[in-house]
Amino acid sequence: MTPTEAQRVQDHAQASGRWLMWFVSRDGSGRFVARAHTADPHGGAWLPGELVADTLDELRATLPPWLTHWERTEVMSSEVLEVAQACGATRASDGL
Repeated sequence: MTPTEAQRVQDHAQASGRWLMWFVSRDGSGRFVARAHTADPHGGAWLPGELVADTLDELRATLPPWLTHWERTEVMSSEVLEVAQACGATRASDGL
């Protein structure tokens, strides 16, 4: 998945009223991976595709820039390093 595709995924989720979270972990080779998961009142699902980078900073740069990043919580898998999501943040293009 490219950064442009990730932005489209994020925009589509918001337009359709779904909450989208990007879960960051490492793959078997040690690279950083972000996978999108949606949640809504009827459940959620992993979306196809993933962002992959050699460093965490490189991976963060491929995600939509207005997302909030936070560390995993104790209810998440220990494989999760951090989560990124829209937490009341707006994009600069929104003019807010």
